[in-house]
Amino acid sequence: MKIKKFLNLTFYSIFLAWNLTFLGSVYFWILPTIGWSLIEDTLSGLIPSQFLITFIGIVAIPTIFTIIGGWHFRKQPLQLFRLFYGVEAPLFLLCLLRFFVLRELTQASTLILATIFISIIAFALEMLYGYANRNKLVSWLQMFAHSLMLLTGLYVGVLLLFYAVPVSVMLVREFFSFYWLQGIISELTYSPGYVFTLLLFLFVLALTTTLFVFMPSALASLYVNSGQRILRTFANQHGHQRTFQGIIAVITAWMILFVSFQQQPQVVAFQMLDLPVRNESDRQELLANSNLIKDGLVNAYLSSYRYLSTAARSNQIRIMYRSTFGLPESINQTLQDYFNHLMSPFLYKGDDKDKQKAAKLYSDFFDTPIQKAEQKAIINAIQSTANLDEVKAGLLNIGEQKVWLKNQEITVKENRDWADIELYEIYENQTFEPQENLYYFTLPESAVITGIWLGDTDNRAQRFPFKVSPRGAAQKVYNSQVRRERPVDPALLEKVGPRQYRLRAFPVPAKLSVRERKTNPDRPTQMHLWLTYQVMAKDNSFALPKLREKRNIYWNKNTKRIYNTKSVRGDREAWLPSSLTAVTQTTAQQHQINFANGYQISAQPLVTRERFLPESERFAVVVDTSYSMRAKTKELKQNIDWLVANGLGDLSFSNGDADIYLTNVGFPPERIDDISQFDAEKVTFFGTLQYKEMLEQFLQLRGDTRYNGLILVTDEGSYELSDDTQEMPNLSTPLWMLHLGAMPPAYDDATLKLMQKSGGGVATKLTEVFQQVTAKSKLGKSVVSVADGYAWFMEKKSGGEIIEDNFAPLAAQKLVLGLSKKMNLETLEELDAIHAIAKTYKIVTPYSSMIVL
Repeated sequence: MKIKKFLNLTFYSIFLAWNLTFLGSVYFWILPTIGWSLIEDTLSGLIPSQFLITFIGIVAIPTIFTIIGGWHFRKQPLQLFRLFYGVEAPLFLLCLLRFFVLRELTQASTLILATIFISIIAFALEMLYGYANRNKLVSWLQMFAHSLMLLTGLYVGVLLLFYAVPVSVMLVREFFSFYWLQGIISELTYSPGYVFTLLLFLFVLALTTTLFVFMPSALASLYVNSGQRILRTFANQHGHQRTFQGIIAVITAWMILFVSFQQQPQVVAFQMLDLPVRNESDRQELLANSNLIKDGLVNAYLSSYRYLSTAARSNQIRIMYRSTFGLPESINQTLQDYFNHLMSPFLYKGDDKDKQKAAKLYSDFFDTPIQKAEQKAIINAIQSTANLDEVKAGLLNIGEQKVWLKNQEITVKENRDWADIELYEIYENQTFEPQENLYYFTLPESAVITGIWLGDTDNRAQRFPFKVSPRGAAQKVYNSQVRRERPVDPALLEKVGPRQYRLRAFPVPAKLSVRERKTNPDRPTQMHLWLTYQVMAKDNSFALPKLREKRNIYWNKNTKRIYNTKSVRGDREAWLPSSLTAVTQTTAQQHQINFANGYQISAQPLVTRERFLPESERFAVVVDTSYSMRAKTKELKQNIDWLVANGLGDLSFSNGDADIYLTNVGFPPERIDDISQFDAEKVTFFGTLQYKEMLEQFLQLRGDTRYNGLILVTDEGSYELSDDTQEMPNLSTPLWMLHLGAMPPAYDDATLKLMQKSGGGVATKLTEVFQQVTAKSKLGKSVVSVADGYAWFMEKKSGGEIIEDNFAPLAAQKLVLGLSKKMNLETLEELDAIHAIAKTYKIVTPYSSMIVL
């Protein structure tokens, strides 16, 4: 009788003490510390909703079970014990693990957690309602769930037992060493006021010990007994054969899922990519398994988010048993191996270097950086945690949400068929470190940038002016300022392609702390930026910068946008609209500018649509066969069909001709003189190729064939993968980059220099290439370019009035383009002459940049 009373008192004490501890922790620590901010960040989309649900579970579980225990089982101490160890404690610990430890779940970890959750719910229902002998469907569901419960009880019990044994021994040793008693005596002697705190700590420690030490045996015992009881009752009602068949079916199905989910995809992916590619069959096999390879490389790259650690670094059991029992290392390692097998759904099969390996293999195989191609998956992995600081830090690095675009204003000053446009933006740093803004954007070929300014406020009189400098010198000055401990406010605006620009601005002032706002309230907290450019009208509208890439900066629904003094609701995804409609009807005009160096630039509207087709010119069409071009097969076919339809594939040189050069990764390139036989759908797009490699393969097959133009057909490409230190091969024919879909954000310096030196350019349509190549034969030798509905001419004039008007920057850009084709820009004297034009008319060119200091 005394033993029963003692056990009942123990059961009451465990339930009440632990629930008071749970409730105190939840309502006085967890909820006020992270609760409200978690709700706010979940509603804003920063944290996935599943973590809010888990958090609600953490708060609700001790509350609900305290009520259930006090109301339903207050006179049943054994049931309180079962309720706590069988339902409340495992459910509470499961929520804590999901909330604080486990991040993005894999299929294997989801299976384990789902099985445990089902077992807990089944145990709870069995406690409350018993066996459903009157409902056949529910009884079968109970049989399935309690079959899983047997597995759960054994799995969790054995897993916790690995820790419970050494921890129990260590606690017993510590207890009988009486160091804790010496601590109490010391506190009584020197700090009697802290005795209560020490005793409270010892009580919580003892309570934790009871939970941790007894939980493996209690949980296993409760679940196994519950499973046996329900299965025995089910067998009595439905027969032993059916019961046995049901148990076997459930366990077999679960084991099949477990084994299949254990196959981590990176193992196979690395094995496949490590094998040499010897023939076309090997390439096709890899391409057929590209989804498996992608899943494997992404899993390896995100392993730190999806797994607790690598299997190799999971050594805590070995260390605990060695330090506690002094066992031989072979036994310790055997125990660790068994533990790792049980924990395999949560351990990564690989090493810490796999992340870098996966990133390299991904770019080599898929022809794009993994962070760019898999950004959605990466951000999802980063957000899979309740650690708000970690989420925000991860999004700062991957999602690049560091600098908020607070305001954006566009002002258009129309001048009949062209306009002066000003873009004004205000930025606010969301971090406590100075940040750099980076934009890559494109403008129409005829557009020209005329100014950039920075400021701490909206006061235009106090803004920092720009200076036009040689491009290389401007880069060095900007980089030197960024590396300084206290940089002045530099901005650098460069032309990094025929239509591409790169804008960098640093530093966006760091966010002020509460203390800094009090001690230094006048310190700048914003960056103001003004950008001006001129552009020709097209289709009664004026083009705005088209974003190709950004870093650090972001905008949202709270960004204020004002276009021509009117407030508008901007697109949350788009930086700017593609264009703004002209207020007054635009009409194409002739323009003529005489320059001081004796040259005249004139712009003639193309009244009728000219058919700029080759007459006797011959072209080499170099086809990029990198993996990313798979998505452009249709566009590639359309372009080749257009060549054939317009007579460039009939092997007759009288109306123009084209030869195709198929590049290749790891195999010899191929030349096709009869392009009518080319079938884009039979091309194997594989791996990654740089522009240099493609051109070298072209020169390898070209022989002594002369061409009037080289058209390199590629997609947007991956500027991040380019090697800026590479030396490009010499070409005797103009290099034209034909980008299917979209242009890259920029070109590496070597490629840009080769295009400029050879007299080539960029385009997204074949007609644009032939328009430029055949312009001289159609419009005369003085034509510089044909773009945006105008033909631009450069002529040498003796004397004449020097006309200086607002149109001069547009004309000056074409003067730079025309002179660059005539001059030898390897000489410093002629390069200085080109730069002098940019400096005089304050424009950005491929040779001159704008810098703000």
